[in-house]
Amino acid sequence: MNTSSIELESFARIQREVSFAHLGRQAAEIAARIIHATGDIELIDDLIINEDAIERIIWGLDHQVPIIVDVRMVGAGVTKLAPLIAIDAVQTPRDPNETRSHNGMAALLDATAGRAPIIVVGSAPTALRAVLEYTGEHPLAVIGMPVGFVDALESKQALAHSGLAHITNSSRRGGSPMAAATLNALLLLSKGEYRLDY
Repeated sequence: MNTSSIELESFARIQREVSFAHLGRQAAEIAARIIHATGDIELIDDLIINEDAIERIIWGLDHQVPIIVDVRMVGAGVTKLAPLIAIDAVQTPRDPNETRSHNGMAALLDATAGRAPIIVVGSAPTALRAVLEYTGEHPLAVIGMPVGFVDALESKQALAHSGLAHITNSSRRGGSPMAAATLNALLLLSKGEYRLDY
């Protein structure tokens, strides 16, 4: 089997094992891509996919708005999009009490002011907190999937109640593969490419 046929068979198996009936077509494509990237079918009950965020991110990809990711691993998963990487954005932390991810995210939000960036967080809850604490113009939409035991769940809960257009999940699970898979799914949708059989 070649790479293309393996991917098609993978999505066929996902669709046989997982019900996407509660999701719209685009949200189902995003969920399937996340499950494909993680191998975890139980994530279907964990995902929070805001329809407004789908529309906004597809619009943003079509109009080449800035994309800010928290760490290099997320950036490595979306190489076609040349994202800005928060952890590399500051040499001297402006707040020594915060993490590099928080300081870098705050710096890039300032640097992209007026251009409504797409934010993708796949590792650091502190980066997501920087987005939630930002007092300037809101980002276009936020993919928030930090992972871990300290503030990962709580920061995602805060995102879900923030009023920002968002795609997230409702547990401690998360990580760079989930976040990158979400953005890659949206990139495919922006090109009219679908993997599930309807």
